[in-house]
Amino acid sequence: MRKFSVAVVGVALATVVAACGGSDDNKTTGGASTASNKLSGSISVWIMDPGSPKIQDVVKQYGTDFQAAHPGTKVDIQFVPWAQAHDKFVTAIAGGKVPDVAEMGTTWTPEFADQGGLVEQPKISKGQYVSSLVDAATLNGKVYGKPWYAGARALIYRKDMLDKAGVQPPKTWDDMMAASKAIKSKVGGGVYPVSFTGLSEHMYLPTIWQAGGQIATQNGETWKSALNSPEAAKALDYYASFYKDGLDPKAAVGWEEPDAQTAFANGDVAMLIAGGWTYNSIIATKPELEKKIGTELAPAGPSGKNTAFAGGSHLVQFQESKNKDLGAAFIDFMLEPAQLNKFTSEIGFLPGTTDGIKASGYLSDPQRKPFAEQLLDHSAVYPPSPKWGGLEGANIFDGEVQKVMKGQTTSQQAVADLAKKMDAEFAG
Repeated sequence: MRKFSVAVVGVALATVVAACGGSDDNKTTGGASTASNKLSGSISVWIMDPGSPKIQDVVKQYGTDFQAAHPGTKVDIQFVPWAQAHDKFVTAIAGGKVPDVAEMGTTWTPEFADQGGLVEQPKISKGQYVSSLVDAATLNGKVYGKPWYAGARALIYRKDMLDKAGVQPPKTWDDMMAASKAIKSKVGGGVYPVSFTGLSEHMYLPTIWQAGGQIATQNGETWKSALNSPEAAKALDYYASFYKDGLDPKAAVGWEEPDAQTAFANGDVAMLIAGGWTYNSIIATKPELEKKIGTELAPAGPSGKNTAFAGGSHLVQFQESKNKDLGAAFIDFMLEPAQLNKFTSEIGFLPGTTDGIKASGYLSDPQRKPFAEQLLDHSAVYPPSPKWGGLEGANIFDGEVQKVMKGQTTSQQAVADLAKKMDAEFAG
């Protein structure tokens, strides 16, 4: 979630209406029934700071509207910077001074559930939510967060450049390489085919799934790295080959996702793996590009899979909350499709509920449809281990991937070294 949230924002909360993906037929949420109890009292809510007054106003309005619908209640919303959030959660749980509801990055939810800090969310149906995000909130068969918003990266490309190169939008790895070589030889003007970066794990880790490999496996409550495999090595070889063959800008080895976005928007690269939020940002910045840009699902690897990482936020409740009924009801309110899309439409992400995605209009918009389909049907999450958040914080992946891109080590050695580092973190 670290880089995902830096690139855009984060947030969290859940629903009253069963069809919206919130509760069961008895409207039981957060371990408490809200059907027969009159809501009263106050709750504190932590939302990750989106860095935009306009988006903050949308969240604040949720509190105002909820209070108006439930006289006698008070919702105190606080915005927490992402950089401080993890430590703030640790301190709050240890000291028993938690919020009632919070947004939590998807890779953190298992960690804090494992510490006993979160409330189980019963009767969660994958048919009501993006299934990969339900997986991300699951620990030992129990779900501890409701998906609020999410996004998955797909292919964004310049139609004019692909037309000049005489190629179709790539649907497989082989297509991607062939299209890149054609673009390099026929487009000219200093245009590079792709911008695969050295500092964007959400670009390169999914290629392991696309190759047919796994990132980690679980045995009981124990996790072990699965990176030391032929599939993972093949994935890094594929990713690095664009850089080695001069199909990727030389500076890209040190780029993060915003750098790749800038290069694409400036016309320096023809194809980009990025999210719907990136697409929206490019169009907002340079409206003249809208007619020149196309979108497609991520190219499928040799396994036939075109899986992308699904990142986003859960809405969670805390065991020490003194008003679980009110917290559950507010989450449910936030997850109603009409409410949900007020927020997600502003940040370029998609709702975490299937009804919310249908209400978003993405599935009927040819340009944005691939982002919705990628999230719904072709996305996965990193291992929901309590240790994954710490593993991400250790930032072990970028350096090894950069070495492979630069030809300083082999992909086989890189995945073997990464597996050792991952196992050390899992065991720590």
